[in-house]
Amino acid sequence: MKSINVTHQGVSLTIEFDEHIYQPGPLTGMLCDIMNVIPGDRVVDVGCGTGYIGIVASLLGAAEVFCIDPVIEAINWTQHNARINGINNITTLKGYCLDPVEHEHADIILTLPPQMPYSTNFNPWRYGGPDGTDVILKIIRQASFILGEKGSRLYFVHSGLAYPSRIRYALAELGFKWNIVKTVERELEFAHLEELAVGLTDYLLNLMRHGISEIVEREGCYYYPIWFYCAKL
Repeated sequence: MKSINVTHQGVSLTIEFDEHIYQPGPLTGMLCDIMNVIPGDRVVDVGCGTGYIGIVASLLGAAEVFCIDPVIEAINWTQHNARINGINNITTLKGYCLDPVEHEHADIILTLPPQMPYSTNFNPWRYGGPDGTDVILKIIRQASFILGEKGSRLYFVHSGLAYPSRIRYALAELGFKWNIVKTVERELEFAHLEELAVGLTDYLLNLMRHGISEIVEREGCYYYPIWFYCAKL
């Protein structure tokens, strides 16, 4: 078991987890730093993993938090982490994307969805479909029904590997107005990519050549952006 102690926007928490669920990393923490939770908000944490983001939302004043994940181990760890942080307003739901709350309403949806493009599903924690957009697009479409009232917002993390123009077209088509709150850049680490899936490096570079992935080359190295969106109806 691993344990981390973190602080975001003035609230501190402890998160415990093991290797059977998605490991929280820097992007998780960055999302917690930029999300604007208003006291009394009804919040949905999609792909909750450890419950990290949902627990931060609760500590920031959310009235009710739904934490969703398709992996039962993630549900169990979220419940565990809610207990050790003294949180009692989190409801855990096993399911995919926003399916378990499709008839609910929410003020804020938070997600760091899987979005690595590839030809086959090499890892459910990372795989986002052939162009990386399958999961993000489903969440955006579902969010357009769940977020109804003025001021409701969707915060999500989007990699330049996952067909940026397709995501932005979908946001506009569904009536979202969006802005990028934060951008970070990462290097494509070829050795790591090949550990994930043999041929993944060539697959991504081919998407770049076809204008699907946003990857830039500088001095023999390849880089891609990661954007933190806030989208409102």
